[in-house]
Amino acid sequence: MSRKIPPLPGTASGILSRPFSGKAGPAAVLTLALSLSACAGPPLQLYTLGGPATSSGQAQGAVPPGTPILEIRRASLPDYLDTQDIVTRNGQALRRSANGRWAERLSDSVTDFITARISSARPDLFVTDQPVSGPGPGPASGRLTINITRMDIASDGKATLEASWSFIPADENQPEQLHRGTVSASGPATTDNDTVTLTDTLVRQLSDRILQSLPQSLSPALR
Repeated sequence: MSRKIPPLPGTASGILSRPFSGKAGPAAVLTLALSLSACAGPPLQLYTLGGPATSSGQAQGAVPPGTPILEIRRASLPDYLDTQDIVTRNGQALRRSANGRWAERLSDSVTDFITARISSARPDLFVTDQPVSGPGPGPASGRLTINITRMDIASDGKATLEASWSFIPADENQPEQLHRGTVSASGPATTDNDTVTLTDTLVRQLSDRILQSLPQSLSPALR
């Protein structure tokens, strides 16, 4: 006698449904694509200081012989700031942006921006953030070091920067000139663009303070 096989769950009268082929139809593929796109966050946005294509305004062409050279060392920042993260403060807590980043380490961006602004304001100098040595244009007439000890952009829109900077003449008989100062700004701090704008304002103010403190004239350093 033959045995009647009982129907499997999900089938009728023992008739098996079509086995799964492993291939999804167009509707299933579209549904999966829409689900993945819904899960994806906003695209990563990169920011720089100084707005689009900051120009130094410095004269073009060869540097005339005997032009004093000002070498700007890379700015120093606290470790938690010297990254590509855009950070705001809420009391003792720090918030890192989920979708915004600096295009480079913040210390590099600050140094580039200050170098460009000093170059524009002092066309009598050759200003560079690259080490000057060897048989090139000659030794630097002076070096500028910048130490930013605090730069906070608070969630309530209050921004503060504290820094010290030193001008070190090439002539060892001349004293080092040490300065310090605090600058502040206020404004919206809701978006990454707001945070970048406040940071830009603080660094502009710092560069203005540095400019005011530089000697009115520099003598070319002796080889």
